[in-house]
Amino acid sequence: MNPQQPEAITGDDQPADVTAIRYEWTTLQFSLVDQTEVAKQADAWALNAADGGEYLGGWSAENGRLGQIWVLRRFDRIDTLLAAREQQRLHGHPLSQVSSVRSLSVETFAAFPFVPTVTAGSHGPAYEIRDYRLVPGGLPATITGWRTALPRRHSIDPIAVVMYALDGVDRIIHIWPFDSPNERLAKRKQAYEEKAWPPPGAPEVIADADSTMAWPLPQSPLQ
Repeated sequence: MNPQQPEAITGDDQPADVTAIRYEWTTLQFSLVDQTEVAKQADAWALNAADGGEYLGGWSAENGRLGQIWVLRRFDRIDTLLAAREQQRLHGHPLSQVSSVRSLSVETFAAFPFVPTVTAGSHGPAYEIRDYRLVPGGLPATITGWRTALPRRHSIDPIAVVMYALDGVDRIIHIWPFDSPNERLAKRKQAYEEKAWPPPGAPEVIADADSTMAWPLPQSPLQ
């Protein structure tokens, strides 16, 4: 991994300016034959959007359901994010103009309160994106369990971000960078053998879950 390592996680809450950050998670679906063009357009939009959002990461799926790209952006103020979302709704999302895009969704997330801001840099290039839908009311137990377990897990296997949905069903997305899929297997095995994972009380409230290995888009700040 690159020396640009993510910040340490202690389990203590981050300062107010950090916990106020909101993340925009955009999901695109398209025909596989159009992946190169959609990736180019997604990169260009995220890099050049003049709506207050900061491009943090873009990934294309490499296993599981293919024909998907995800874009992660940061907004320091919720009102800036909401203004950007309103413009997307009223005037059409710029990526909706890409003819090969079949589906586009935009969702709002907040990081767990003890997780620092996303650190851009070369941490991958193999990223695991995990998407958990929780049982109703399952988020508090999830945050409590992760607060206990993530500091140790992060020292073995640094996380890019874990965040919870601000609308829709109770849901979390967590993103983990690795040198390779083989390193992912080795790190997860180590974490389980050392009893650093899973978080206490958290697996019990997972209703269903997806895990996808994804690779960064060419211009993604997270590589």
